[in-house]
Amino acid sequence: MNAFIRHAVAGFLGLAALQAGAQSSVSISGTVDVSVRQVHNQGLGSVTSQVSGANSTSKLVLQGRENLGDGLSAGFYLDGTILADTGAMATGGSFWDRRSTVSLASRQWGELRMGRDWVPTHLVWSGFDPFSTLGIAGANSFRSFTASRALGQAFGTAPETQAANPTLRVSNALEYFLPSGLGGFQGSLIVTAGEQGTTAAGFTRANGFRLGWSGAGWSLAGAQLTTRNTSSGIPFKDQSYGISYDFGWLKASLAQRRWIHGPDRTVNTLVGASIPAGPGVIKLSYVKADQTGATAAQSANDADLLGLGYVYSLSRRTALYVHAARISNRAGASFAVAGGPAVSGAASAANYFGGRTSTAFEIGLRQDF
Repeated sequence: MNAFIRHAVAGFLGLAALQAGAQSSVSISGTVDVSVRQVHNQGLGSVTSQVSGANSTSKLVLQGRENLGDGLSAGFYLDGTILADTGAMATGGSFWDRRSTVSLASRQWGELRMGRDWVPTHLVWSGFDPFSTLGIAGANSFRSFTASRALGQAFGTAPETQAANPTLRVSNALEYFLPSGLGGFQGSLIVTAGEQGTTAAGFTRANGFRLGWSGAGWSLAGAQLTTRNTSSGIPFKDQSYGISYDFGWLKASLAQRRWIHGPDRTVNTLVGASIPAGPGVIKLSYVKADQTGATAAQSANDADLLGLGYVYSLSRRTALYVHAARISNRAGASFAVAGGPAVSGAASAANYFGGRTSTAFEIGLRQDF
């Protein structure tokens, strides 16, 4: 009898374990991406270096989901940057710096998510950029807190404020996402708790939204995030919107991102194209930064970025890539490709870069796992 009970209990526990395994899952994935980059800043020389994440961010992702029944599920998502050229994790003190969320999702009602996540404006902007805002040709080349007056006035130019600014990700966020199956419509709402802190310390008091539609080759989207606790005390608006169409032989996109802070604004306009070519894809982009300030001199500090790239897929997970880019500054603008000689926006500095060009080339290898 005791033997029978032991076998019955063992069988029940085994069945329960199988059922739990079928209803929940945990997975580890990520990317290792390393390239060699050379950046030449006119009048200041060149720098050659090895960098991480030029085609796809090097990262480690741990995620899990549990099926709760009746179309309801719970999940978590942990995503941290890897500096693959040195083996270190991301700087700035956050291990899961890219995303750290827990969520409750319903097929009928959508998803409620909490934690650290991407801001909706960046999701829209990167979605229309052929380079996904990465590498020397990425549209985020103009996300400079010294060269963009709107960003600098709102958040300052110190390294800690650059790391904590809410144009990429925010912490302490509460989000709601529309369910799928709404005829191609997608959308979300986000609010972040300032928690009596400052943006420079990583506490952002902001609210925003995202709305888009995809279907029949078309994709349209728009988003806004308004930050209240800026360094200046003046609200900062981050807006992005775009449209793309996939012809099959070419995918074309047009998008704009606007940073608005009182009289200061930087308007980034993107025209992009992706062209399938053999086992890879050719990428083309043009981005213009149009700045407006309180004076005519500030309003003249504009710049242009030309980007060209080719990604050759060796397999579904592995690719070789090559990128080239050129930034042309006008008047006192001092935008530069990341990784080159240090530049300054102050005319009195020895490394003053106003009105000059920054050119770059990189070649790299990416593998997903």
